[in-house]
Amino acid sequence: MEIQKPTPFNMISRRNKRLSSLYREIVSSFLERELRVPGALMAVVNVEVADSLERVTIDVSVWPDEKEREVFQELGRLKKELRLHLAERVKIKFAPKITFVLDESEKKRIAIERLLKKTGQMLL
Repeated sequence: MEIQKPTPFNMISRRNKRLSSLYREIVSSFLERELRVPGALMAVVNVEVADSLERVTIDVSVWPDEKEREVFQELGRLKKELRLHLAERVKIKFAPKITFVLDESEKKRIAIERLLKKTGQMLL
């Protein structure tokens, strides 16, 4: 069995994975406490850290669809506070800039499922 030597790329990749996981935990618990949009459910689906560590992209899923605009307005309002919270919790040189992105994978999955059911009915 060959042991893989650490390279700068491996180290960055491993560090980013660990940071992404840590940020996801912190962001999820923060938003669970602070996000207030009545009738909306929101989940942090993924957190991606840029190689430079200066930016974090947070993919969120919102239900129901009608609440997406309200949730994103509230996320925008909380962004500065969340950035400060991350800086306090994670000891790195600077707090990353945060970008929220709507995760549409569940909508796509539902649409595909509907098409498959429709196609299946057409074949019968």
